[in-house]
Amino acid sequence: MRTVLVVAVTLLIALPAAVGGVLWWTERVETSAELPELDAQLVGQSIAAEAPPLELGSSDSLTVVPRSLSELAGQDREGAVALVRQALLDDPTILEEAIAALETLRADEETQQVVQTIADNAGLLFDDVNASVIGNPNGTITLVEFLDYNCGFCKRAHDDVMRLIAENPDVRVVIKDFPVLGPGSLEAAQVAVAYRSMGGDMTMFIDAMMREQDEPASGDLARRVASDLGADANALTAAMESPTLMEPIAEAYALAEQLGIRGTPAFIVGEERIMGAVGFDRLTQALQVERDRLAAR
Repeated sequence: MRTVLVVAVTLLIALPAAVGGVLWWTERVETSAELPELDAQLVGQSIAAEAPPLELGSSDSLTVVPRSLSELAGQDREGAVALVRQALLDDPTILEEAIAALETLRADEETQQVVQTIADNAGLLFDDVNASVIGNPNGTITLVEFLDYNCGFCKRAHDDVMRLIAENPDVRVVIKDFPVLGPGSLEAAQVAVAYRSMGGDMTMFIDAMMREQDEPASGDLARRVASDLGADANALTAAMESPTLMEPIAEAYALAEQLGIRGTPAFIVGEERIMGAVGFDRLTQALQVERDRLAAR
């Protein structure tokens, strides 16, 4: 309710300056003959933007009808606000419609911004040599996943991702280490980066980390997983001392910020951003949309 009241007040203040060509108003000028009162039904009627102001009355005394609410606000702000307020009181559903329209507008704007951001960062998203790749490394369709090894929803989505790989030989999955759930997540991501730099099997590493249910992700757990997969402990330690170790993680943070990603898992497919563990069918649909988009080029 508080949000609705705030929006209503905002509309009452801002609408006169923001909306044009929606309402009519009259300003009366003293004349020898009374002008007929404008019918109240004129409220809500629109007028073509190019139409000239309506002039009523005799040649020596005219009443000019503004063409828009914004023009009225310039002449009589209080009157314009009162008119909008009365319209909302008479029909409160106007407010619901305005809020819905605003939400749609904002969603459309955000979608276009995401599409542009993906295009601007396509190389870092889809062809980053510092990211882990699972599935077919030469696949023609790419799914990018931002994940945290401690994320329960990422673990839930992992089965869907592995099934996608198994059933779609044309799909490659690019993993962005995006540790957002504390020090343990960051340490695990650092081990993952180091293990990858050694040429480790990232499909096996990520699968083992995401299937772990009994122990939170940490540097120690990640080291044990890497060791079980054949990594030399000393070589892994040396790799973790690389001055560039944090670069892929910092890159993931920067990309997530630009894309409006604040949690995990998050996926990028073609021009689309998908938030959360949305399930196998939703990811499959997104992959098919991208196949169709590429085929139409």
